[in-house]
Amino acid sequence: MTAGGPREEQRVSTGIPGLDTVLCGGLRKGRMYMVLGLPGAGKTILANQICFHQAAQGHQVLYLTLLAESHTELVSNLQTLSFFDPACVPGKISYLSAFTILEQGGLEALADLVRKEIKAHKASLLVLDGLLAAEELAPSRQALKKFIHGLQVVTGLIGCTTVVLTTGGTKGLRAEHTMVDGLLVLQQRTFGVRTLRELSVRKFRGSAYKLGQHGFEITSDGLTVYPRLESMVDGNLVPGAGKRERDAFGVQGLDSMLKGGVPAGSTTILLGPPGSGKTLLGLAFLAEGARQGERGHYFAFYDAPERMLAQAAGVGMHLQPLMERGDLEVSFRPPTENILDKLGMELLTTIRSGRVRRIFLDGYEALLRSSTRKSRVARFLAALVNECRVREVTLLYTVEASSAFGPEVKFPLRGISMVAENILFLRMVELHSGLRRFIAALKVRNSAYDPALRELEMTDEGLKVGEPFAEGQMLMTGLARTRTPEPTPLPKPRRKPRASSPSSARATPSKPRRNVRKRRGS
Repeated sequence: MTAGGPREEQRVSTGIPGLDTVLCGGLRKGRMYMVLGLPGAGKTILANQICFHQAAQGHQVLYLTLLAESHTELVSNLQTLSFFDPACVPGKISYLSAFTILEQGGLEALADLVRKEIKAHKASLLVLDGLLAAEELAPSRQALKKFIHGLQVVTGLIGCTTVVLTTGGTKGLRAEHTMVDGLLVLQQRTFGVRTLRELSVRKFRGSAYKLGQHGFEITSDGLTVYPRLESMVDGNLVPGAGKRERDAFGVQGLDSMLKGGVPAGSTTILLGPPGSGKTLLGLAFLAEGARQGERGHYFAFYDAPERMLAQAAGVGMHLQPLMERGDLEVSFRPPTENILDKLGMELLTTIRSGRVRRIFLDGYEALLRSSTRKSRVARFLAALVNECRVREVTLLYTVEASSAFGPEVKFPLRGISMVAENILFLRMVELHSGLRRFIAALKVRNSAYDPALRELEMTDEGLKVGEPFAEGQMLMTGLARTRTPEPTPLPKPRRKPRASSPSSARATPSKPRRNVRKRRGS
């Protein structure tokens, strides 16, 4: 804190991966926060995870439950989670059941118990689990608001941070929800047969926080929150003047077509149908970077590392030594029920690590299936592209074309200009009674390139881009045909030389043509 500057208030870390990021540093010390969610949303796990993290930091914690469930049963259920430390109970964390006190003495007896126990345990963190029971037993709404206000005054004076858990009833947000310093909402949303968990911050007094719905999951390690990628990217950063100008593919013919490669720090779409060579081209790009001393990362969704290595070895690319040296990193995630923001955090961590200069994401369809809101994927990619640009990381990702053959070329995503600077188009075409692959550069921003359609060959010695298809027409439409050769002109008839002497120049009189008419009967 500088003299004359704003006072920097002490923060209380939640210990929940991603949550402190959403809260821009954690909870504010001595403030009251409410966690709202239906049964099963994860409120109890979230609160206990904060408790054990604070206990590990040497702080005293008081967990007061107003539920019919005994605290012994509660602790028993927590023992399956990795953050549970039996050494903290009851030394650092004290569990008390106040359900009977509330039922017999009402809110006043509960308030007296809270004040007494906080002072007795010298607690710096209080969790009040089950506010709904207090709401149901309160004689009036005004009495409940008075109880919450009194609790805020007591905990605020002694600097005890308070977390209140409630279902919120069935009437949405109420007046008492507006009295607290922060409101966190946990939800479970169902999309078809799939259910996702989301966290949002409705209010957070005195501090900035990340807006929007942030996905989270509950595992044996507890809660993990994945902040929305669009909220994580700093749009004020601008790309620096990098030392690298071009990033080559290392594919004969392709780099010359691109005048040395794609611009460093740019994003390239490899657009093509299955089997057109997108994955192999991306792997060649990473392999060439490793040969140039630039570490690459392969985000795979379809091919496990063993299968990927075998596939690459079939065209002369031996990637195993690169992986063993650490020049090539490989991450594999089956394309099942992924969480889009979880993928985004993994990508963002890799980009910001500073150790990777090239990333190959294979492919766009896996991101699309991970998102419950299809329209969001374009904004997700735009944020990712911007982050790569300012960090000077060159990104390639594959997009599967909607058709392998046909007169139209459709882009599966909208707003393509904001999610890629370069587009390489790959396709298979039937020519001379066989399938052949070709590649063309549809777009390379701010750079010269050869727009000709060239054949992409896969050999045992590697990939190769050949000469332009001089013998083919209409290749882009998928209705290829060979060029019709121009007809050879007939030779002109040779004229007889004119006679040079008077004797030879004398014209031979021609016989007069007889006009003989055949008479009838003759």
